[in-house]
Amino acid sequence: MKQHDENKQHITRKGLKALYLKGYNATGVQEIAKAAGIPKGSFYNYFKNKEDFAIEAMRLFTDREIEMMQQILSDTSKPPLERIKALYQYKIEYLSTKGAFSLGCFLCNITLEMADVSEAISREATRCFTAEYAPLLSCLQEAQANGDLDPDRDLNQLTNLIRNCWLGALVIMKANKSEAPLREFHILLENMLQNAAA
Repeated sequence: MKQHDENKQHITRKGLKALYLKGYNATGVQEIAKAAGIPKGSFYNYFKNKEDFAIEAMRLFTDREIEMMQQILSDTSKPPLERIKALYQYKIEYLSTKGAFSLGCFLCNITLEMADVSEAISREATRCFTAEYAPLLSCLQEAQANGDLDPDRDLNQLTNLIRNCWLGALVIMKANKSEAPLREFHILLENMLQNAAA
């Protein structure tokens, strides 16, 4: 990797933390640069503006989520549907401890804040949400191929339903500062998978 690309990745990684904690509008370029340990002017050697940086941060977050999901969902020691339950159990435990109910989903956060304002961020959010849930769709397809799900069940629809319910639970979690919506989601997930069973 070229030095320029390494530096850009470093700035994105450090700046993502600031953007994640405070949101787009409350985080200035100066704060992003400070988090990365660079002068504010150097920021513009790597990004056209804050919007351009935010899109790179969205891609980095999505890549990390995909990597984590693939790791759990490819564990062939468990049946596919059990892997899906384990994935969300892991997410719930992480958000309940390290996240302290305040982080939620970075993609969801920035979409709620900026999708009506920035067409570029809106487009990237659509792409990222689709990419992030591809491993879940693959795991559901494996379950269907194994005979664990109804062969006529629309798996794209089921994937979207799981995603939408999860993101909604994250919003209520942040509002209530409670893990209860996440626990309720996990019960709902079990019901959705049972209802889709062959």
